[in-house]
Amino acid sequence: MKLSWLPWLSKQKIVLASASPRRSEILSDMGLDFKIVTTLKDDANDPSAFDLKEDYVHYTARMKAVEVFERCRDDPSLPDADIVIGADTVVVLDKFNVLEKPRDAEDAKRMLLELSGKKHTAMTGVVILRKSPENKPYDEMAFVTKTDVDFFEIDDGILDTYVASGEPFGKAGAYGIQGPASLFVRGIHGDYWNVVGLPKSRLYQELLSLENMKKEEEKMSFIIFLAHAI
Repeated sequence: MKLSWLPWLSKQKIVLASASPRRSEILSDMGLDFKIVTTLKDDANDPSAFDLKEDYVHYTARMKAVEVFERCRDDPSLPDADIVIGADTVVVLDKFNVLEKPRDAEDAKRMLLELSGKKHTAMTGVVILRKSPENKPYDEMAFVTKTDVDFFEIDDGILDTYVASGEPFGKAGAYGIQGPASLFVRGIHGDYWNVVGLPKSRLYQELLSLENMKKEEEKMSFIIFLAHAI
């Protein structure tokens, strides 16, 4: 089912600049029709170079979105893109310690031990690029969503079993809240879908504002047309 309540958006060629199956599922659940083009950029940026971790996830999400937007524009073998959505999710512990995807089993175990019995913040930066009707390549919208997550103490035996299952890999902070790691979670404050990897409701609101922006542009174009016709 497409987003019938956003008729303009349902006609747009949308590209998700992410290989994450979780983000793909979220967009599908929203009723969006989209293609996936993964970025060729290495997203292993240095979080210590950013005073605010919000700036870090925004920078990485924007890097992915811009690279995919430009490649879709220039490479005829790729799908044409009216809208590109890029996202990046990290886990932040004690405000400064950024936990991204684990490199291996030992790294995953280290991250989960750091999170055990503590509160942390899941942070997702989202960048939406829209092909511009004006004399510029794109219009840009961006936001960062934060959700606080509180973990129980993780039993050592369960931790070893969880890491051995392969579940932590490919996930920021070495866990996916939608899977077995939900058993570690005492509670959350904020958007659950943000922890999964894409804040669904906030994204919808931004896309709705994009729809309204398009209506205003069409209205202004009609007014200008009438002014010239008189």
